[in-house]
Amino acid sequence: MATISGKCLCGGISYESDNEPMFTANCHCSDCRAATGAAYSTLSFFKSDDVKISGETKSYQHVADSGSQMIKRFCPNCGSQLFGENSAREGMISVRAGTIDQVEMVKPARNVYCGSKIPSTPLDPELPASEKMPEA
Repeated sequence: MATISGKCLCGGISYESDNEPMFTANCHCSDCRAATGAAYSTLSFFKSDDVKISGETKSYQHVADSGSQMIKRFCPNCGSQLFGENSAREGMISVRAGTIDQVEMVKPARNVYCGSKIPSTPLDPELPASEKMPEA
């Protein structure tokens, strides 16, 4: 059995990994807020080769707040956003942590892009916070 598994809302796209995430962060950038409709997005980062994806995703490519090229992958049926790839972090894939089945494994280590956060959004004082995404 995989260490981590997850799926989209309709179950048409699923994924698994035998490895735990390299790190997990709460991202407050305007792109994540617009893409999810939420105040921030919790993302778990894995080595791309460590995540096995089943099903065909659709993708949307754009330039991120950072200036990097971003590819967001989502289910063509239900629209759930599942994965992201950033040109500045080659060989890594982000997984929307809300899609992970093992919720106890979702442990954000920091808040990023806090310079873009909605002012009324509280931050966990136990977690480090940065204006941007720290270097890989």
